[in-house]
Amino acid sequence: MKKQEKSPLQRYEEDKIILEVRNLNKHFPVESKVRVAAKSVKAVNDVSLAVRENEIFSLVGESGCGKSTTGRTILRLIEPTSGEIYYKGKDFLALSPKELRAERQNLQMVFQDPYTSLNPKMTVGEIIEEPLIIHKLYSNKKERVEKVMEMMQKVGLRKDQYYRYPHEFSGGQRQRIGIARAIVLNPSLVVCDEPVSALDVSIQSQVLNLLRQLQESMGMAYIFISHNLSVIKHISDRVMVMYLGHVVELADKKELFANPSHPYTQALLSAIPVPERHSKRKKIILQGDLPSPANPPSGCIFHTRCFMAQEICSTQKPELRDIGGGHLCACHFCNGACAQNETTEEK
Repeated sequence: MKKQEKSPLQRYEEDKIILEVRNLNKHFPVESKVRVAAKSVKAVNDVSLAVRENEIFSLVGESGCGKSTTGRTILRLIEPTSGEIYYKGKDFLALSPKELRAERQNLQMVFQDPYTSLNPKMTVGEIIEEPLIIHKLYSNKKERVEKVMEMMQKVGLRKDQYYRYPHEFSGGQRQRIGIARAIVLNPSLVVCDEPVSALDVSIQSQVLNLLRQLQESMGMAYIFISHNLSVIKHISDRVMVMYLGHVVELADKKELFANPSHPYTQALLSAIPVPERHSKRKKIILQGDLPSPANPPSGCIFHTRCFMAQEICSTQKPELRDIGGGHLCACHFCNGACAQNETTEEK
């Protein structure tokens, strides 16, 4: 007898699944002056994922693979074309505008560009205080200022910077302001959309360590979006690899980096710089350009660039299946027969 599937509420209460996404799709219509069959850009295709409480769940892939659109759609900053989203067991897509506004207190976002995501006409204090005013969390100005000061200290900003404007800060400091704005409401889930990609390498590690420290001390879950696998390896608990709007692999971080099973994941990992004296790795060069999401390939979405492609790949779409221990892979040959391109550590 088949075991009955748990409801989203049961998965939250019993398995601590704070966010569950099922078969999420986001297609953008393409306007054309010529009367032809309507096309759409398929930015997110049939994406399913589950994020646990206090987990850092990462999305990785090339630019244009649908990572940021997935994050924004999950928060309903843009509405999905179809699919299901459950937050703490509740149907997030069924919320009314009033209910959604109230729930946003618990789901926040850190944006990619610290230079354009902050209002240049507002002081740092006003920027961080604004969410408190919107959600009417404190009855008077004094209490709000105290809360803002507390958040500034948490992210490494001084209290005397309260009245300064964004242009007076460096990129790393501006991102700290953006982080303070996101966490001032004490959210349970934060989507971090490429939060360090616009920063100098010397500053990236500081911001990543800050995000990890805040996540642990405040008990938050992150959906962390990045194209940089070195960053992903530093901060993640689990990793989902996307290609052209599709999920191609999902696994625990250690498992993914030790045993990449999808050819696309192997290619991404092979591009990470590694000191030659510590490892020998064959670099995989992908052929061709990324296909258009308005006209994706048939069969396996990756077969036009895959170094392992065979006839079946162009005609049949592989299912995302468990190849062992919760390691999911969407490839006809990722059941152990798939060639590995792994790092050989010198003892």
